Amino acid sequence: MKRTILFATEYWPPFAPGGAEWTNAAWAEALARRGHRVIVVTPDYGASPREERDGVLVVRPPFSVKLRPGQQEAGWLLHKNPLFHAWVARWTRRVAEAEGVDLVHAQNKGALVGAWRAARALGRPLAVTVRDVGLLCPVGACTLFEPWTTFDCTMRQYVTRCVPYFLAHYAAGDGPLRRARRWGSLLAAWGDHAAQRRALAEADLVIGVSRGILALYPPALVDGGRARVVHSLPPRVAGVDEDPAAVRARLGIGGGPLVLYAGKRSLGKGTEVLSAALDAIRAAIPDVRFVFAGKGEIAPPARDDVHVLGSVPQPTLFALYRAADVVVVPSVWPEPLSRVLMEAMRFGRAVVATRVGGSPELVEDGVTGLLVAPRDPAALARAVAALLRDPERRARLGAAAARRTETEFDEERLVGVLLDAYDDALARRASPARPRA
Repeated sequence: MKRTILFATEYWPPFAPGGAEWTNAAWAEALARRGHRVIVVTPDYGASPREERDGVLVVRPPFSVKLRPGQQEAGWLLHKNPLFHAWVARWTRRVAEAEGVDLVHAQNKGALVGAWRAARALGRPLAVTVRDVGLLCPVGACTLFEPWTTFDCTMRQYVTRCVPYFLAHYAAGDGPLRRARRWGSLLAAWGDHAAQRRALAEADLVIGVSRGILALYPPALVDGGRARVVHSLPPRVAGVDEDPAAVRARLGIGGGPLVLYAGKRSLGKGTEVLSAALDAIRAAIPDVRFVFAGKGEIAPPARDDVHVLGSVPQPTLFALYRAADVVVVPSVWPEPLSRVLMEAMRFGRAVVATRVGGSPELVEDGVTGLLVAPRDPAALARAVAALLRDPERRARLGAAAARRTETEFDEERLVGVLLDAYDDALARRASPARPRA
């Protein structure tokens, strides 16, 4: 049966602060290719109010905040307040009624509360995707220092431990006034967090991008009857044709083996761990080159073998994957399902990742890549150097990685899993007295 699905989200390309927005767009297009109707409701930020592309209708109602060309993200509290939730609820309900929507899917956490209210008013099932720890804690800092396996922060934990940790590591240079403002915004975010928790607890369907990310959530928020694991879609890589040598020349990257780090430069992503491993890798492979592609607050060491590119367009990133000998994802936090890993594997690259979150669901150690313990620069350096020394092993692991993304993460299979989950939620909504599976 063909369905009409509404995606509610605070961002949508071209406004895409991270990989989640591109993944959501890929899901919408994949559903549309199978004959389902997908409508997206998202703020206009100054873009076209309505457009249809690849079978996906994007409705952008007028919104008070506008983003400049090239600006991908608005202020942190913009989507964490009652006014925004009311805006999402109003427009989601209006569009859903006009389009005859069967199910509402909150794709990002900022749109969750408004989407929940709209779905409840319409009597439609609500699905929500869990792709990080943002619905557990507004800053998620506890995952960096607590040894817990399941996280259920209280306000006491948040105020006495999470916020001080966050300020110490991400705002150490703030003056007294700026620090006071940050405290105020972080406390306001906790107040909004209570509404998000309620919406998550009452959603008809909770989709986790990996088993690893769902395992972090307590049963009170994500019980087994409503939860489904639907791994993210791999990227569509057709048309990526820039020669690896050409992209290196264009970006000023010299010759020699190339190690690529892509994504945000942060504590959670393990930027400091890789930085601490650089000397050992270079000692083993003297002509190695390192590329850091992505924005962030942590600067890698300034040295002649390190190239810091900042954020790069997706075609350039894809060309860098092809140019790289090893792609490293040294995450410290419980990486839900790394888009960088998925993309690198799709391009047949040898990868080194850490045993955290959903990464072991992508990387089978010794078969499709190498896994090491988090926070261990020496182990990371040994793994990277071992692959750089052994081109045949790199080729073997890369080929196996590409095959895995084509089979286990095949689009047809993953879309089928998602549609089955939608059907279960619709059936439960139609028969509310029926026990949850």
